[in-house]
Amino acid sequence: LFRSLGSPRQHLEGSFQAKRMAMVEMELPPELDDKKAGSLYARTDILKAMSEFFNDALPRMGFQEDHFWTNIRIIMCMVCCGFGCYAQFVLKFPKDRLYIGACVVGYFLFTGIVGLIDMFVVKTSVMCVKVNGESVFVDVTMNQFSSEIELKLRGRSKSVSHQTSAGDYFDADGYLSAEHVHAAFVKLVRRFEKEGKEGGEKKKDK
Repeated sequence: LFRSLGSPRQHLEGSFQAKRMAMVEMELPPELDDKKAGSLYARTDILKAMSEFFNDALPRMGFQEDHFWTNIRIIMCMVCCGFGCYAQFVLKFPKDRLYIGACVVGYFLFTGIVGLIDMFVVKTSVMCVKVNGESVFVDVTMNQFSSEIELKLRGRSKSVSHQTSAGDYFDADGYLSAEHVHAAFVKLVRRFEKEGKEGGEKKKDK
């Protein structure tokens, strides 16, 4: 029995190795290309550079991507294209006008569903990753006429965010400071994990 359980030293070494692996996975990958915003006065350029950084860095840091909602959007868009192509190349007006009308309704119906997914689910996320087995959206938000960038990790029941000036992430030439963005992201992940543990403990107490 004691042999199967292993010695306390082995358990400590195993836990230390697990923590070490988690720390290594959270480190910034050294082979990332430099990201640059074409203009620091263009909100689109800043958000594009941030999005490219997260899409390059997070998979290399060990985060598993969740493509569920992306796949749903692709399927919905394919259905919309199917309605349009069928009405355009198969049906004939005025003979099939009822079917053409049904295709038009179906096209706008599924287009509306895609819009609702973007508005209420995807929002301003640049990607979706797994954190402790939970699907978490990585939101990067910058309001019009504002220099503040908000990073947010948004799960199903909780979210954490960090807001700061774009000058903390970009230098005067428009290059993204990968170290600063990485540090802010890691802090958000730690906070997200901490809130998850506290929420689980509260449920157990109840």
